[in-house]
Amino acid sequence: MQATNQESGRESNREKSRWLKGLIGDEKRWIHFSILAGLFAGLMLILQAYILARSVDATLFHQAQLEDLWGLLALFLVALFLRSIAGVIREWCGQRASVGVRSRLRGELVNRLAHLGPAYTRQQRSGELSSLLMEQVEALDGFIARYLPQMALAVMLPVMILAFVLPINWAASLIFLITAPLIPLFMALVGTRAADANRRNFKALAQLSAYFLDVVQGLGTLKLFSQSKVQKKIIAHNAEEFRLRTMQVLRLAFLSSAVLEFFASISIAVLAVYLGFSFLGFLNFGSWTEQVTLYHALFILILAPEFYLPLRDLGTHYHAKQEAAAAAERIIDLLEEVDRLEQGGPERIQEQPLSLSFEEVSFSYIGQQVNVLEKSSLYVNPGECVALVGPSGSGKSTLLNLLAGFERPSEGVVKVADIALHDLSRDAWMSRVAFVSQHTTLFPGTLRDNLLMANPNASAEALQKACDDAFATEFIERLEKGLDTPVGEAGNNLSGGQIQRLALARAFLKDAPVLLLDEPTASLDKDSEQVILESLKRLCQGRTTLLLTHRPSTMKIANRIYQLSQGKCYEADEPTRIALLKEEL
Repeated sequence: MQATNQESGRESNREKSRWLKGLIGDEKRWIHFSILAGLFAGLMLILQAYILARSVDATLFHQAQLEDLWGLLALFLVALFLRSIAGVIREWCGQRASVGVRSRLRGELVNRLAHLGPAYTRQQRSGELSSLLMEQVEALDGFIARYLPQMALAVMLPVMILAFVLPINWAASLIFLITAPLIPLFMALVGTRAADANRRNFKALAQLSAYFLDVVQGLGTLKLFSQSKVQKKIIAHNAEEFRLRTMQVLRLAFLSSAVLEFFASISIAVLAVYLGFSFLGFLNFGSWTEQVTLYHALFILILAPEFYLPLRDLGTHYHAKQEAAAAAERIIDLLEEVDRLEQGGPERIQEQPLSLSFEEVSFSYIGQQVNVLEKSSLYVNPGECVALVGPSGSGKSTLLNLLAGFERPSEGVVKVADIALHDLSRDAWMSRVAFVSQHTTLFPGTLRDNLLMANPNASAEALQKACDDAFATEFIERLEKGLDTPVGEAGNNLSGGQIQRLALARAFLKDAPVLLLDEPTASLDKDSEQVILESLKRLCQGRTTLLLTHRPSTMKIANRIYQLSQGKCYEADEPTRIALLKEEL
């Protein structure tokens, strides 16, 4: 069983490595440029080693004077300058690839969350998702910018150095070949432990981020119940645990570096002993000539640390690979999350306005045994406004999520223009729907930016007409900068009624044939409610509308009323309709 688990773990790691390498895409050219720059820097290093060895040998054994070496010294300085430039280019190209990959991946993750919809994100902790998009994507930087180029250089640079050492001394080359595998071997042994530590560290960070955000969002409630100090102690305890886990990762990283340095030093020492004894005449093998000269010994000894340096650097960056593999686990899970609404089906819906229908629909959330909806049916004629009423918790929002495509019914079918919603492409459906919620979200930017989210290509005249129809022009004109007024955090510089009018302006600007309204007049005073209702009457004209509400004043704009109770949905008869319009639920 243990062997099976180990094999499964190795296969999982291989899949993650393949996935990580597959992320590079179009940025692969920058990785190639980084490798070429590294190889060029290696060539300049070999040239520097040759110049130093030749200069020392000429000075000690051939009575060369300083003026005889000016040419070599000038060439040495040129090689040093070119090597420095190549190092900068190598790092820049690696970072360019990393930035491109991480930006693209964050875009894919955000798009994935948008496709999965609110029904998915509500089941997740916001702090964990933020940690995923920021810290865990950021953890890929070292893998892309440094580890991938170093993988190639760890093979190419030692081979390049061997190509220059072998014609001079085959024994030194043999020492290089025997000792070189020790470094990646111990790198892998220590790196396995580091991968496990990184994985635990990312989980701890995600949990800490999620918990901290939950506490911040509920700080007002915690203050009311005098629980803020208790939560402070809990956060401090969790932060300390995270610190300890981080130090464990660092301890393994330093241990790995110490092991790699130790074996590299031992290998260089063995080579130095061989060359020293050969130079003194105690050893007479390895050289293609009669004996090892000072030039040969210096040239090989200068290159020896550089032979092991790419392997040591690979060992250092190997932790970046393990960190990226640990981060990739959650990223892959999100990217592979099954979409609630299938892609495919018709790309356009020809009929307009559209009809909506629920046919014997049942639904229950994961982990719940009782159905929220039980064989419920509802029909909205093209261009008709239907109100859906019911007590809190009866399933109104669930029904709206099903119609928006954020959830899939366990039984029955939801249809749009007689097409099953699961057979319809998401883009085709989302382009036909406008949604107005009781909790409208405004994003950083200006009022104009927030309105144009509904229709980025809208003209200035269309934008102005949408504001007029939503009765939003009246308060926008009073603002100093008008539509260019910056929006505060979550719209805190605007009143609830003003925010709802902006939401209606968005809906007017999108001009979609289907309108979904979720308590659009909730939490508004009577004056604001009257303004919103007048705008709603305009908005619903000629559009297929499903309206969720508790207020009789809002129900009056509906042609028919459905009631939802205990998972059952049925149309209200005339006496029930009259009773509902007289008093609030």
